[in-house]
Amino acid sequence: MDSKSWIVLLLLLAVSSATKSQESQDKGSSEVDTATLRTPPGLKAPKKLWWLKEITPEYHMAGRLSERQIKYIADGGFKSVISLFEDNEPDDLGGERLPTNDEAREVAKISGLQYAVVLDESDDWASVKAVEKLAKVLKTVNTPAVLHCNRGYTITFVTLMHMANLTRHDPKYTPRITSKNFYKITAAMGLDFTMDFTKAVVAEITGEPIVENPPKPDANPEEWYDYWLAHSVYKNWYTAGQISVSHLPIIKMAGFKSVVNMRQGVTMDGNPSQEAVTLLNVKDGTATYGDDKIGPRQIPFVLESLRTDPNRGNKYVSADSETNYEVTNPKEFGDEIGYSEELEKEIFEKDGMPYYHMPVATDGTYSPELFGKYKDQLLELGKKGPVLVHCASAKRVAYMSVLAAALQYDKDMRWALKRLRELGFEVSSTKKKDIYNMYQAWLDKENYNRTDKDEL
Repeated sequence: MDSKSWIVLLLLLAVSSATKSQESQDKGSSEVDTATLRTPPGLKAPKKLWWLKEITPEYHMAGRLSERQIKYIADGGFKSVISLFEDNEPDDLGGERLPTNDEAREVAKISGLQYAVVLDESDDWASVKAVEKLAKVLKTVNTPAVLHCNRGYTITFVTLMHMANLTRHDPKYTPRITSKNFYKITAAMGLDFTMDFTKAVVAEITGEPIVENPPKPDANPEEWYDYWLAHSVYKNWYTAGQISVSHLPIIKMAGFKSVVNMRQGVTMDGNPSQEAVTLLNVKDGTATYGDDKIGPRQIPFVLESLRTDPNRGNKYVSADSETNYEVTNPKEFGDEIGYSEELEKEIFEKDGMPYYHMPVATDGTYSPELFGKYKDQLLELGKKGPVLVHCASAKRVAYMSVLAAALQYDKDMRWALKRLRELGFEVSSTKKKDIYNMYQAWLDKENYNRTDKDEL
């Protein structure tokens, strides 16, 4: 065999090895610790409902809801809201009022949602009785449904135990929930149910022996779900969509040490670049500045054309609203154009909470260079404690934060792709190729450099 033939053979072996590595990584990433293959949070309104945790396409978990959040649920295409507890007293989240069950039921009615409560005040959430009561309620409501408690913790337990009970008694029921995968699913969500009393209930409902030494989440802080809206990535890394003014004191109380904002600023590369702000009864995903067919988004006649449901009454927005759609949203740092990063920065600076702006374009391509631009700063923040990284819908930050966590804790490509899928975002050698290449460049440099990256 001459020298040219040897070179060709070596190149073919290199390509084959890289391809096998990609296939192995893709296969590993498909083995996820979720009940079903998750989708990005939020159904039809991911920018409004980024905080939902999907168990199945029918059941999505949340903490105690504000009036605005209930209306966002309606905007997102959900049919029902289910409260685990009988909340007879109002509460607040950082100053934002949380309604009683009676008030929430009225908001749900105005929003076209069914509303139900599962437990009485005397009921124990960690019990067979709670599972039986939830099963009865679920028969009376339409799905998809948002199920909530105070912090999204207990409702996740009861919902998965309901599914485990069906698994035990119905051989045709899917997805199958056993004791073993219950602990894997909840650990992946950053929730710990390995206490003796919950382990006993799990065993009672599944009919299986108590699991010894079940997996526990590596979340730091352990009770991060005081700010239940966040998504636990790994250890001290968390993601979120657009936070609101009222969230800041809760973020601090939960133990986060810094906040990173990856939304576009008022300008980017010298051009106007404000992203859209979420508005009640206005569709997600609509452009801020308009185009040659439609004018700027926050002009009344444009908003009218973008309504989620034109037939909603004006009271859907507020008791004294003159329209059935919202025109501005200062609670989420909106101005007369759209979302303003400058308004958010100003609030953080006044509070003294460490805040960093690392913009990632909404329609840009991901690359090794893009992550490299922020890598050192992200990893330095990671050394200082829990980091909350947010954008509009928690998508951009999932791609960036999982990679940051992988680098900080020396995780490989398989782990990173698996973690993305568990958060609802699928990346592989054939899907989201630019993100896959970015991950491979930082986590699998040997295979990334073995073949021309444009061919990967």
